[in-house]
Amino acid sequence: MKLTLLLPALCSTAQGAMPDVLVGAPALARLLARADRHGVGEVIHPGIEHLLARHFLLDAASLPWGALGYWGETGQVAQGVVMRLDPVHLQLGMTEAIVHGGAALRLTLDEAQALAQALQAHFAASGWHIHVAAPERWYVCVDRAGNEVFDLQTTPLAQALGHDAGVFKPQGRDARRWLADINEAQMLLFAHPVNAAREARGLPIINSLWPWGAGDISQFVHCCEPGERAFAPMQYEVVYANNPLARGLAHALGWPVHDLPETFDECADLSVNALIVLDDLVQPLQDGDFEDWQATLEGLEARWFAPLRHALAQGSLSALQIDTGAARFVGKPTQRWRFWRTVKSLESLCSAARV
Repeated sequence: MKLTLLLPALCSTAQGAMPDVLVGAPALARLLARADRHGVGEVIHPGIEHLLARHFLLDAASLPWGALGYWGETGQVAQGVVMRLDPVHLQLGMTEAIVHGGAALRLTLDEAQALAQALQAHFAASGWHIHVAAPERWYVCVDRAGNEVFDLQTTPLAQALGHDAGVFKPQGRDARRWLADINEAQMLLFAHPVNAAREARGLPIINSLWPWGAGDISQFVHCCEPGERAFAPMQYEVVYANNPLARGLAHALGWPVHDLPETFDECADLSVNALIVLDDLVQPLQDGDFEDWQATLEGLEARWFAPLRHALAQGSLSALQIDTGAARFVGKPTQRWRFWRTVKSLESLCSAARV
């Protein structure tokens, strides 16, 4: 049995923020140190869409992430154009508007639904249908006349967090219309009672929306038709993931999808080639909370990395591939005898190529 583990936001921290060794994760450190390394590239942003695209040799910018995420969230294929429409707080300065979003906003589900309902009513004539999958994760399905081509190039929210929103303005023929709609939505959000209540409690107000991943599922079907491109290094027979983008991509590729269990030992069927997506480190990194990142890593060590190392050493795994996006490690049972490969810093493990 061969197993592939996607582990975003591990190597993304390896630029001066990490200790000399993988503190609290000795099993992972030994796995990485003794494994063969392939496909080393630059440290990429922790957003999982870039790792998924790179792993399957796809172009992240051309994929309909909104439609794929909606499929992963609901198990249903949306008709027409879908995009993420995430609530954000723009911190206004003299010349810039810094983007804040995700769990750091501490937005409740009731607040999210109230804001989304107001937006839905206001933009009903524009064909908006908003689906609140989680407080910080919204989708908008847009009615489209006939076979009208939707032309909007956007930036994933994960890439824009902490940066000036103006640098990541939508591009394309439909960008002007969407920027006008977002400006109109900003006025509605500013006047909404939910924001007045949040401001009174000292919480950041939701003063804008972040559209990204626009497209329809036919874009994925077209770019990945059999014979057009070799989009996967291997064909998986089962996928374990909670991340909606990973689940949607698995659905689109026709692979069975299971919820990610708490531990490696709880995976129901590991007698086949499996893909496991562990994205627990992404949110702490996006929040800039290194203590939480370290605590999360230690939790993954006990529940995943130590059992995986044991399974590899015992030979119940014939191969373990760990893809961080910046480096890909391939472990095999015989590598446990590589005692001369000592544990190095995370930065050296992620950035220095090894033959």
